[in-house]
Amino acid sequence: MSTLSLIESEGIKTFSAKSGSGYPGSFPVGFLKWVQSLGYWGEDRIYLCCGGVIDPEADRVDIQTELDLEKLDGRRGKHPTINRTRTVKTTANIIADARNTGLASESYDWVMIDPPYSKILAHGLYGTEEVYSGIYKFIEEGMRLLRPGGYLCTLTYEIPRIHPEADLVARWGVYQIPTVRSISAFFVFKKHGERRKQGLERWM
Repeated sequence: MSTLSLIESEGIKTFSAKSGSGYPGSFPVGFLKWVQSLGYWGEDRIYLCCGGVIDPEADRVDIQTELDLEKLDGRRGKHPTINRTRTVKTTANIIADARNTGLASESYDWVMIDPPYSKILAHGLYGTEEVYSGIYKFIEEGMRLLRPGGYLCTLTYEIPRIHPEADLVARWGVYQIPTVRSISAFFVFKKHGERRKQGLERWM
């Protein structure tokens, strides 16, 4: 069966420029609800490069605990959702390199990867340019953490190549208006194997 025949949903989705958490580069308001509405969700969830994501029932990995925004070179005063005169904390409950977390394999039903989109943004927004990697390094770790039949989602400027253990099931372009960044690529992969029974009714 060809990859194209496996695509379940695709298109362009637009959100407002308003941030869900106020953290630099965070998801726009409504983004995670939209992902849930598409059905790409999981009972045991983990966010790699979590930043300020708000999902207290999930594990959230980041390489640092906070940002001193005044020391960074990002768009001071130009971003509609960020006040760059303060320190902001990540929402991480696990401080680790998201490319090699050390967590147990096949522990999650759903993995979300939203890393810095370029080395320039890693430097300007987070001060993490020394550990910047393209999306595939994170995908390799995400696939290791994912149970059979689980979903791995990516949101980046990069178009990720398909992992040999997964099928591509959804692809969307994500805009924010007024524009705060270029169009992002939201991709969903489903790991090969039978998906375990999920108790997702309360999210749907």
